[in-house]
Order: sequence, then C-alpha cells, then structure tokens
Amino acid sequence: MVKTTVVGSYPRIGDAFEEQALRRGLARLDRGEITEADLRAVERDTVKTVLKEQNEAGIDLVTDGQISWYDSQSHIAGKLASIEINGLVRYFDTNTYYRQPVVRGAVSRKGPLIVDEWKFAQGSSKALVKAVLTGPVTLASLSLDKHYGNKKALAGDLSSAIGEEVGDLVKAGASHIQIDEPILTQRPADLSLVSESLDRIRGHKAKATLTLFTFFGDVARIYQDLQDVPADILGLDLVQGAATWPVLAKHGSSKPLVLGVIDARNTKEEDPVAVATKVSQLKSAVDLKTSYLSPSNGLEFLPRDRARRKLRILHEAARVVGVAA
Repeated sequence: MVKTTVVGSYPRIGDAFEEQALRRGLARLDRGEITEADLRAVERDTVKTVLKEQNEAGIDLVTDGQISWYDSQSHIAGKLASIEINGLVRYFDTNTYYRQPVVRGAVSRKGPLIVDEWKFAQGSSKALVKAVLTGPVTLASLSLDKHYGNKKALAGDLSSAIGEEVGDLVKAGASHIQIDEPILTQRPADLSLVSESLDRIRGHKAKATLTLFTFFGDVARIYQDLQDVPADILGLDLVQGAATWPVLAKHGSSKPLVLGVIDARNTKEEDPVAVATKVSQLKSAVDLKTSYLSPSNGLEFLPRDRARRKLRILHEAARVVGVAA
C-alpha cells in the first residue's frame, strides 16, 4: 500500500468541549489566571490528542500539528538572533495572518527551534513523527529586512541556522525532516536560491530523509528543474496546484514524491476511490511504493471534525491504490 503523511499544521480547536481546551487556556492566560508554563501543558495535551487522531486514522508519517505555533514564520524566526516580531500580514492568499519577522542584524541560531517539540511528539506517537521547518527562502521573502538589503544573503544565514537545527534534530533521533518552501509556487524564479539553501541544509541531515514541500499553487513551470534540488523527496500540492498534474504525468519523477491529493482548504469530501484511480495513473511515472499521499497543505484551514474525516479519506485512498497495485 502507498504510504500516507500530513504536511504540517492541524486544527488546534474543535467544536466539542474537550477540543476547546487550548482556547480556554489562552483566555485564562490573558486574564492572568494561569502561567505560560500552564499554557505549555495545555498545548502538550492538545499535541497528544492530535497525534492520537492521526494514529487512529492510520497515517504512516505524522506531525505534532504545529499546535504551539502562532504561525509558520514567527515561530521559527522569533527564536533567531537579530529578529523582532512585528504586526500581522496576510499569509499568501489565505484568510490567515502571520506576525512579520523584522531583521535588524546578522541572523544566527541562538538555541533549539523545534527540537524539544519534536522529541515530545515522537514520545507521544505510535507512528514516526516528521519534523517540519519553514524554509529559509520563504522566511526571507516574508520578512521585513532592515539589515541585509539582499535576499540571497539573508537566506544564506537563515539556511545556516536551519541547517544547525536539522543537525540537532537528527542527533535527537528524527529520521524525516521536511522543509516548507511555499514561496516557490508564487516566485518560481527563487528555485536556484532554494536549491542553494537546501544544499547547505543537506550537509547536516546525515542519514535522515529530507523532503522539500511546496504548496498553495503549482510548480509546473519549474517541475523538471525541481528534480535536481538536493532533497530526497519532493512534496507537491496537486489541488491548488492542479496544473502540475499533466507535467508530472508526462515527465515522471526520479525522486519519491509526496502527492498532495486531498484538498486541505475545502470542506468538501473527496471520493477515495476517485482519488486512488487518479493516483494509480501515475504508476508508470512515479515509484508509488516509496512515495506518500497527503493533504495539499496543512489541515489548519479546516474545522477539526472535517480534518479528521480528510485523514480517513486519505488512508482509504492509499488502501485502494495498494489494492489496485
């Protein structure tokens, strides 16, 4: 059977009373009724629940749901030297916002970024947990640079910092590490810079599997060049990025793929048989035995109950692909 994974984020809050513990915790923190340490405990309980939902759905390679992340930019950038976190900016074409990092000086890693979060998640999951990091070029592109005046230079120092984090993740036991570069679907010309950044990061990964994931659009124009980036696996959004499908079918892939075939931004439920049928058409072009099926991007844009349902659809589609094989 083809394997399954998720991209990164997961809904933190649901409709049921027990699924709103984090919301209540945040409100109590605002009122001064609990401490930051108390809130961390609530977050960790939520991580356990999110991992349990992924485990029960049969997902092979899971994440911690990025439960403690305010957003994909500030959670990483805010822990680096010389970066301040500013006001809210719209995150790509979504209805969500991120707190914009402001670069005031030379960027470097002061200490762990997500190592402790990954260790806790892996200790709470039956399945392997994938460590997910926002890519240096996306971080550089979405930051306000008041120091370098040159995106390549900023991305270079961010790459060094993220590479160090990857090295510590590997030492902690992480065997799968994903670098998210959604900027590639908006600025394909950044591919060479992404490739340079991954080359720096790759030097720290040892025997771990390094995945490059792109989402929020297609990479049709640069698909063939993507095959040359220094990553072990490529992750593709094939929903918002549907234009990548025909290019993928025509040229195949020399690398294993994460096929983002379940819509993570729409509550409409897919027919798992129809999804499996379409994926099976790639058999001659892609090694499905070493690839994964996944949502198109993080599931945080969906209600919690729909996210759970999408996981079940994903698992069923993968089962059908395996049976057809």
